[in-house]
Amino acid sequence: MWSQVIDNKVDRVISHPIPLIIGDVQYPKNIFNLWSKAELKAIGIMPYAETVLNTRYYSSGKLSYNIGSDEVAGTYATTAKDHAPLKVEMLDSTKVMASNLLARDDWMVIREAEGGTAMPDNIKAYRVAVRKESNDKETAIKALSNLDAVKLYEATPYIETRKDTDERSDTYDEAYELEIHLNLVTHYFAEDPLADDDPSFVSLVKK
Repeated sequence: MWSQVIDNKVDRVISHPIPLIIGDVQYPKNIFNLWSKAELKAIGIMPYAETVLNTRYYSSGKLSYNIGSDEVAGTYATTAKDHAPLKVEMLDSTKVMASNLLARDDWMVIREAEGGTAMPDNIKAYRVAVRKESNDKETAIKALSNLDAVKLYEATPYIETRKDTDERSDTYDEAYELEIHLNLVTHYFAEDPLADDDPSFVSLVKK
């Protein structure tokens, strides 16, 4: 994207190459691809970048521009949203996730209740763990006191350690770390006995 700057003010934002008339000169749209940044700047055309607003947490206000030496940045004024309605959504989401995790094995509950084969103990233990984790999540979500706490709960930093399982690599089996951000509303840590093993996974630790 580009912006057209006239008298040190942004006249308009240009989302894609278009023909331009500046003063008495008409320019074809291919100048956006053929000209250098310096050549475009000489006629008032500068690269434009706009700050991405996270609309889950903020409402947008007036758009303002900061004209730098090499580009123009657009930034929206923001108003933080009330965290209480977000917590209601989070509670609903974590309950739905728990329900979905349990639904897979509900048929085993029915089979056992009707006198059929008993559910394996490891599946029973998993279902108990999911329910407990869901209850713990509900307690934690209800205790979130502000928007920053909500944001952190939905993007909690963890350090994940993995190993390279590519036999063609010189670092085969060598462990490496990466930081990831987990949404604790929907991420359940209960170990599923039916899940396939991840050969590269070593550990996951809260940062």
